[in-house]
Amino acid sequence: MNIYTNTNSAFPSQVVSDAEKASLEYGSQVAMAIEYEWFDQGRTNGNRYLSNWNNFHELRLYARGEQSPQKYKDELSINGDLSYLNLDWQPVPILSKFVDIVVNGISQKSYDIKAYAQDPSSIKKRTDYASRIYEDMMAKDYLKELKNSLGIDLYQSPDPSTLPESEDELELHMQLSYKQSIEIAEEEAISSVLAQNKYDLTRRRLNMDLTVCGIAATKTNFNTAEGVTVDYVDPAYMVYSYTEDPNFEDIYYVGEVKSITIAELKKEFPDISKEELERIQKMPGNRNYITGYGNYDENTVQVMYFDYKTYHNQVFKIKQTDQGLMKALEKPDTFNPPENDSFERVSRSIEVLYNGAKVLGTDTILKWKLAENMSRPLADTTKVEMNYAICAPRIYKGRIESLVSKCIGFADMIQLTHLKLQQVMSRMVPDGVYLDMDGLAEVDLGNGTNYNPAEALNMYFQTGSIVGRALS
Repeated sequence: MNIYTNTNSAFPSQVVSDAEKASLEYGSQVAMAIEYEWFDQGRTNGNRYLSNWNNFHELRLYARGEQSPQKYKDELSINGDLSYLNLDWQPVPILSKFVDIVVNGISQKSYDIKAYAQDPSSIKKRTDYASRIYEDMMAKDYLKELKNSLGIDLYQSPDPSTLPESEDELELHMQLSYKQSIEIAEEEAISSVLAQNKYDLTRRRLNMDLTVCGIAATKTNFNTAEGVTVDYVDPAYMVYSYTEDPNFEDIYYVGEVKSITIAELKKEFPDISKEELERIQKMPGNRNYITGYGNYDENTVQVMYFDYKTYHNQVFKIKQTDQGLMKALEKPDTFNPPENDSFERVSRSIEVLYNGAKVLGTDTILKWKLAENMSRPLADTTKVEMNYAICAPRIYKGRIESLVSKCIGFADMIQLTHLKLQQVMSRMVPDGVYLDMDGLAEVDLGNGTNYNPAEALNMYFQTGSIVGRALS
């Protein structure tokens, strides 16, 4: 299939049929475009992916107090000569303490999950309940007198003693005390999902990434075996389209690079042939792509998992039955009834997500299919949410800034000052003591001991005094 490519872009055109978008050739073109945009600049430190990786790696080293001392050596050396410097080049962990303080402060800001039902049935129940409370509140004195005199209880609320005294108290009561069963169930379900995924631990890693790297990300998924999953995503291994939005809501593709073994690859994608596996195993591997994966051996391959947002046309054929009823039949987007036909064509465009996976460095596309579970906002079912939740609060023109990145200059200055102090201390010469040997000769101390230069030094270091005799 010949996939049309946009002008001045490696991505395929989105103005094509749904069948063409679902084809493996289309997905391969999307994967190749993402790889070209992030990796294919000579595969050096100048490409977009490695620039991001090296930047985040340096920020994390500074946050741990493990940054490279080479820049300090270049600052203090003379034409690269360090032979006259006997210094301890171990970096002082300056930023690690402040990073821990900030991360702990963010982690201590707890929150409670509150669910608020917005469907018409729940809203009617809430309104009816508030109306009954309001009626009892306004007729409180009359209902109390009626109960005392006739013994008839006409209160609509379960506990008349807790009735609000004013409209402000009624509003506060509805916000704090009133809960429908569906809202309680929703809160419990969300709390259970977060507890099952150990989200407290993931949240601390996200707080650390926000402080150190300036960006944090998670990925939500669903499968029948594990249910809803919330996974941590390392921002150093992410790829995404250009954005200036701190919440990355306008991106149209996003993904991450994972290093997996051949066995895991076969387990996840059992349809891969033996010949294809052998070809993947013989690929150049991680050396040509990711410097951060230097500890992995040749049994691992780099796989890029990504989500791609596009649109589908939902087309329906409206048919009128013999009984006068209207019947809607879903059709492909190429459906076009003839003009003299009694059928009617209606359509709308909705956003959809495609999930893909590609082995970097090869033309092997492992997966390309329409996402089975897509999150959509309730107010607009034509929109779709990405599976990745990303946040970079201080992003500007695509450039991400963090707390640690703003403190690097101060950390370098403190480290240089520390090294200079070592240099000054090594150059300091202690005070000496001069003894006149002739002046120490034949000095009678009166205790019968011999007085020599060694005895004179002992007296000096113990008492600070020294005795001698001036000879003419």
